[in-house]
Amino acid sequence: MEDWFGYVILGFVFCVMPLFILIGAAMVIRNATKTAQGKSALAAARPTGPKAGAAASKGASPVHAAGSAPSDYTPLYLNFSNKPRAILDNMSMLMAQAGKVNATRASWVKGPRFLFWAGLGLMLVEGLIYLLGYTPSCAFVAGGIALWVIGIVLSVKLKRAQVQAFPPAFGEFEKIINTLRDDLRPGSGFLGNLDLTGAKQTAKVAREAKDARGRTTQYFRDQWLNFKAKMYDGNVLRVSGIQRVKERKGYWGVGQISGKSKWKPAKFKGAYQELKVRIAVNSEMYTIASNQEIKTNDQVGDYTINAVDTSGDIVTVLASSPRETVSAESVLGVLKSAYGLLQLKKA
Repeated sequence: MEDWFGYVILGFVFCVMPLFILIGAAMVIRNATKTAQGKSALAAARPTGPKAGAAASKGASPVHAAGSAPSDYTPLYLNFSNKPRAILDNMSMLMAQAGKVNATRASWVKGPRFLFWAGLGLMLVEGLIYLLGYTPSCAFVAGGIALWVIGIVLSVKLKRAQVQAFPPAFGEFEKIINTLRDDLRPGSGFLGNLDLTGAKQTAKVAREAKDARGRTTQYFRDQWLNFKAKMYDGNVLRVSGIQRVKERKGYWGVGQISGKSKWKPAKFKGAYQELKVRIAVNSEMYTIASNQEIKTNDQVGDYTINAVDTSGDIVTVLASSPRETVSAESVLGVLKSAYGLLQLKKA
């Protein structure tokens, strides 16, 4: 009877239990790989910079720039040359795909835990074999360790597969496109780029300066928004958003008390936003009015108007803001104020 009972246990242990474990592990691996592939698809055909991005100009193609943007957000680079509806559809599809990847990841995040307990179960089987008086083969211990290793690898892959939230400027840009889309010339679209990869990059250093102690301060120029559009009334609109960041680089210094050499990390010294709105005026329809619709030092939303130029049938407005992220309403407010300088010609 005892031998029969032992054979039943061994049959279950050697045949049934490994089958269930292998099926479960295969499902976890398959879905984890699918999640990782989903994120890879999100990055497929991504340009590595503005020049390469031109190859994908008929849509909005995001690109990661690891370590260049705050870790709380997914860095993006979008190069676009299309009608507003197509750009908005691409942005919505991008957000939906990111949500789908995160949902798949969340549904399988317990996979590594399952593999841990499965591996522990195999190790306990080895102990059960020993208690029944049989000679342990160590195969189940090796299988358990293998499942633990797979669980660790999958845990890392699932963590990397997570798509973080898009930067706030992504949503603000969507509002700008959505607001201006009905004002464009029929059949035309927007041409430009949205760079949300972060300001603190070597390629975006505008200049460097050293103080009396030899410490280097970097001045970054990040043109995060740039687009051109032909309007319904014949005007040509250009909008450029720039973030300027000042940061002192890390350096080795001597402590005043200890006298020991210590590494001083980089120190953020401030940032502000600039906005440039340029309207090439359709002289057959408008004249530039010399009124006080917009003037220097006016406050428009988050921006303060710094300069207004109306020479040569071109309206140019420069504005700045101390805020790190500006709202779409503020950008559109400056645009509206610039348009206030235009006056329809009498028939």
